[in-house]
Amino acid sequence: MILFWFIVAAVGILYVQSRMFQRYVLRKIQYKRHFQTKACFRGDQVELIEQISNAKWLPVPWLRIESQLSTHLHFQRLDNFSVSSGQLYQNHKSFFSLSPYTRITRKHRITCAKRGWYQLQTVTLTGGDLLGLTNASEQIQLDGRLLVYPKPAQVPVDELPYHSWHGDQSIRRWIISDPFVIAGVRDYQAGDTFKQINWMATAKTGRLQVHQHDFTADRRLMIYLNVDDAEGMWRSVTDQALIERGIEWAAGAAEAVIQQGMDVGFAANMPVIGTRDSVHIEPRGGHEHLLEIFEWMAMLQIERTELFHQLLEREALSGYSERDVLVISTYWNDDFEQQADRLRYNGNAVSVWSLTNAALTDAKTARPGEGREEVSA
Repeated sequence: MILFWFIVAAVGILYVQSRMFQRYVLRKIQYKRHFQTKACFRGDQVELIEQISNAKWLPVPWLRIESQLSTHLHFQRLDNFSVSSGQLYQNHKSFFSLSPYTRITRKHRITCAKRGWYQLQTVTLTGGDLLGLTNASEQIQLDGRLLVYPKPAQVPVDELPYHSWHGDQSIRRWIISDPFVIAGVRDYQAGDTFKQINWMATAKTGRLQVHQHDFTADRRLMIYLNVDDAEGMWRSVTDQALIERGIEWAAGAAEAVIQQGMDVGFAANMPVIGTRDSVHIEPRGGHEHLLEIFEWMAMLQIERTELFHQLLEREALSGYSERDVLVISTYWNDDFEQQADRLRYNGNAVSVWSLTNAALTDAKTARPGEGREEVSA
């Protein structure tokens, strides 16, 4: 009889504790997760910080936290933390045991293996009783975001396009005559205006002399990137790694130009997340503008919005002039050349960097200038 009542009491205790934990185990449980930084470059390491607190008198014997993140965010292995990866997403499970009125902070080191825009969406909290007889689950919405910029390729400034505004020979730098900077005088030439005549020098030499203006930097570069990985490509890009390398070339060129105090713009026949139109950023200068370009590049989706020659045609028809134009493409054909001729006719210089599979064989030493085709005005 004593054994019977012992069993009844034990069953009753187990039932009461299981019902109590099922009802209260997730009460006053607070969970937060965020990235330590809002933006970084591909290859950088960042911290993902998760914080959980139990603000009640009842302990939590066990708590499992499950979430999904992109496979391009690589986690370091930690105790009480497991990762199972799929093709696009990886499942994360963290395990905790919380005493009454306690808070636990855990930091995960993450390597950002690919540029992109990563969001923390939801986590599922599951807690239970001492013996695991019952459990309760709750889903929490998160809003953490991380922008991973493309890693700018090393691009020497002297390999970027240049203008030739005077004479028959091209000069390997951005140059344009500055009417406000006078370097000296020279003999009068056909085409010079009367405003340019230096009358004092003319009186001294007995010949017509005009002001010789110095040269200053042409401060505008426009970069165009073609998403097609091969001529005749259908809608889908098959060699995404090659296009990713092209984005890094464009990022490197933009960074080099901005560091020289010049203006740069960017366009591609690709959309950014949440849009369907081709990305287009007008040339401007400054570090803030460079970060804006990096942000747009981070959110680029590798899919085609329009044929590349249509994008170049629209740019040529816009009629802009006095710009250096850099085209990054896996191939070059007559349609592209026709639009390049229009851009040159408008008074622009055009250079082409050929994006080939050689760019992927050794990304550390590959230089965009190698194996390129260059066309200048």
